[in-house]
Amino acid sequence: MLREVGKKDEKVLIAFLEKEYYNIHRTALRYAIERLEEDKRKYFLNKKNEKQIFYIN
Repeated sequence: MLREVGKKDEKVLIAFLEKEYYNIHRTALRYAIERLEEDKRKYFLNKKNEKQIFYIN
């Protein structure tokens, strides 16, 4: 489904991925970004590898 959104409007896909990439399974992320330019694909894949840190007060 994300891949289809990216076909119609890449900006919408990128905005969604920026907000929700930690909640997306890696396989789904790969399908979603397969049509993006190489530098954007690498950006999201590298971002997925970063550890998510939660700060609790």
